[in-house]
Amino acid sequence: MNTSLKNKKILIVGGSSGLGIAVAKHASGLGAKIVIASRNASEKHGALGEAVGHNIETYSFDVTSQGEISTALKKIGDIDHLVITVRPNINPAPFETIDIKLAKEAFETKFWGQYQLIQQALKGINRKGSIVMTTGIAGEKIFNNFSTMAIINSATETLCRSLAIELAPIRVNVVSPGFVAPKPEAVEEYAKKFPLKKITTAEKVAETYIYLMESSYTTGTSVVIDGGARLI
Repeated sequence: MNTSLKNKKILIVGGSSGLGIAVAKHASGLGAKIVIASRNASEKHGALGEAVGHNIETYSFDVTSQGEISTALKKIGDIDHLVITVRPNINPAPFETIDIKLAKEAFETKFWGQYQLIQQALKGINRKGSIVMTTGIAGEKIFNNFSTMAIINSATETLCRSLAIELAPIRVNVVSPGFVAPKPEAVEEYAKKFPLKKITTAEKVAETYIYLMESSYTTGTSVVIDGGARLI
């Protein structure tokens, strides 16, 4: 790698569970300074610090609130990398039965949340740093009952490419995970059809975020980590 994360300040939004914690733990182990933000990160400060294994900063804000984002970013200050692992609260459902209100809320959280967070954080991001957003396999492969997430993920990947041009030299990339454990037994069984015959872990997916932060010549890219699920 041409760069190092040692002493770099990384803000992980949506970082109080799953992928966010895995990225925080991995980056912290490489010497990075970790800031975790989510709706309730401050309430979980002790547990998050224990999970990451190092001293961390925590801030609570809602990515759908411009005011809360602005207030938190002023306290956080300048950063080297911004990682966004925000997940919307929506379950798979047939298109004809989807609650439009829930679909709009999902878009508001995952797409517009990432959008306005980047817009407000931009002035504080190191020009040699990066932004890493998160999509998912539903943007790469079409599944029944996942139309809302397919649209959101596809829109986010387009935003990534656009921002890679507009925000350069800040690098902008996307991680597109497949099925990440734990998952129901039916999904575990389905994963046996993948070329790699299994689903992955948050820790393995976190390696991709680390790569994109460290790779100084990678931008405008969506990195798929799905064990080949999109190929079947």
